[in-house]
Amino acid sequence: MVFMAWRRIPVATTYERPKFVTVGLLRLLGLCVVIVAIGMLPGHLSPYEAGWVGWSGLGVLAAVLVVPVLVGVRRLAARLPLADAILLAIRHAGLVGLGAAFFLLWTFVYLTLWWRHPAEAFGGLEHAPRFADFFYYSVTTAFISPPGDIVAHSRGARSATMIEMLTGLALLAAYVGAFVDWRGPPEKKPDD
Repeated sequence: MVFMAWRRIPVATTYERPKFVTVGLLRLLGLCVVIVAIGMLPGHLSPYEAGWVGWSGLGVLAAVLVVPVLVGVRRLAARLPLADAILLAIRHAGLVGLGAAFFLLWTFVYLTLWWRHPAEAFGGLEHAPRFADFFYYSVTTAFISPPGDIVAHSRGARSATMIEMLTGLALLAAYVGAFVDWRGPPEKKPDD
């Protein structure tokens, strides 16, 4: 009878994700999940309901986002320059949080515009549109590509659309800038 010596079989104790799955890709997938979840919300809105949802959403976003961000930036600004504190706060908010907050902010703005002038604000909407229709308009407009099936007709809706395009571009630049140090390495002084 042959006895085999027991060998120790190495067992991986940590899981490593595949190299093609980066943190950025996971964040993008997270944002896509949030977009799909919000886009699938059921129900139609009357102008009256749109006004309530729009104004309430703006109030909740202000309370949930502005106050903590200002407190966080203020706390970071105690040890960092203000510009660095703002970029660090943006970086900590993450792609999912920033993207969802930005898209929802503009969704609520478009809801309030439609509430104010339901016949004039947008063309291409049903008589009782869904929340998802305004969210769809917000997401596509943020990427400088307003949809062709929903069109801003009133001056207010057109102005809001242009402002969203500009702020979307600025937010994207600030988000990318939070991960890149454009100043380069600090210069050494002769006495260092």
